[in-house]
Amino acid sequence: MKFDGSKIPDQPYPELREVLEIYVTEVKAELSENLVGFYLVGSLASGDFDLDSDVDFLVVTRTELTEINRKRIQEIQTRIHEIDCYPARHLEGSYISVNALNDWGTVGKKELYYFDNGDTTPQESVHDNNWHVRWILRERGIVLTGWEPKTILPPIPLDELFHEMKASLFHNMKAVEEAIHQPLNFWNSQFGQPFAVLTCCRILHTLHTGTVQSKKEGAKWAKQHVDLKWVNLIDQAWNDRKGVRFGIKIGQRANAKLLNETLEFMKCALTQIEFGNAT
Repeated sequence: MKFDGSKIPDQPYPELREVLEIYVTEVKAELSENLVGFYLVGSLASGDFDLDSDVDFLVVTRTELTEINRKRIQEIQTRIHEIDCYPARHLEGSYISVNALNDWGTVGKKELYYFDNGDTTPQESVHDNNWHVRWILRERGIVLTGWEPKTILPPIPLDELFHEMKASLFHNMKAVEEAIHQPLNFWNSQFGQPFAVLTCCRILHTLHTGTVQSKKEGAKWAKQHVDLKWVNLIDQAWNDRKGVRFGIKIGQRANAKLLNETLEFMKCALTQIEFGNAT
């Protein structure tokens, strides 16, 4: 299985391809015949990778990782993190066996070997064990090495994907609602507020189309289908999100008026969903 970097974008980080080639080569050497494939998911696969995006990946194995595998993979993660560039410090992803990938009964339940954005200490997490990551993997995933996703994963049940999207929107709405009167945190920051708006647009788009597309596509779709009174809020969210450095905006509180508008937009979206009309 050779490394294929042909679909890795050159911008905004030209060094991304080299970082991933080093990472994939080292993971392949460690896992050997146990490696099914190394895939890019998240914004790289959906099409809105930008200056603040994580480098989201999913590694599929034939069998569960051994303790020795886990120790050596953590060492690899640490070595890559020491490379002096943004992509090397913002790798985020999970390792999952092909059996777990195809076990519908453990979606959202089984914890995976996971590295959070920029972290070198692994966690046990369900972060990537969900329906929308499987959809992106199968339909849009970038194969860096290994089997094509459609050969190892059947079509994702749309009813499960829709249920997950609705639950995610409700969770995000409650988080924004609680954050309005709390000290500075992710959801009331100048990064979290546009994130909430654009994620809401993306979820509505998924519920309408049965696909998982980029935040940019979600925003474009929403502006044509939601009430016109929300268009300015969506434009504001996209303009604030586009090319903005996470470290700056996450440390600043969002405007109170924008936070309240964001909450009302999300509540409106949930009401539409409850009445069976995502548009």
